[in-house]
Amino acid sequence: MQKFQDVTCDAELLAELFEWTTRGVIFIYDDEEAGHSVFVADTRGLGSDKTLRVLNTDHKDLFLWHIDGVMYRKGSKCDCAFISDNYIGFVEFKANAANNSDEAIKANYEKATMQLKHTIDDVIKRCRNAGIDVMASTMVEAYAVFNPTVPRHNAYQKKTAAKFLMETDGIPLYFKNSAEI
Repeated sequence: MQKFQDVTCDAELLAELFEWTTRGVIFIYDDEEAGHSVFVADTRGLGSDKTLRVLNTDHKDLFLWHIDGVMYRKGSKCDCAFISDNYIGFVEFKANAANNSDEAIKANYEKATMQLKHTIDDVIKRCRNAGIDVMASTMVEAYAVFNPTVPRHNAYQKKTAAKFLMETDGIPLYFKNSAEI
């Protein structure tokens, strides 16, 4: 909370923690300059492999929750989450990570799933303490976004996703660069 010690009103805190859009298609980009993930309208100059494309066909209110580096200490939790009325998708970007060997890729799979699990566990616990059962009222998913040099749909990814599903009481983990709410 030290980051927010100079915040003078709730609106300032909300503006620091969230972005909002109703766009039909929006991209989430892990912006190193900003120090957190941000919404962007297109990927020119960024590379679509370093973004998560969110399809919002019903133009629902969609919020981007800045988690890593804003709400929590950098590196301890997943990067962000995107939230609508009955959905929350947690996202960890590993597109900039060194994925140049099988060992590095596996280590990044493990780090991404650990960051996602820690964040989800913390959010579910905090909501439960406030009397809200997130799992009963909201569809929860997790995304690990890797660069295109990482092989897709391999056995280790499938094993990691299955393990995640079991350890999180049914939350699916996707290794892809797109989502739909």
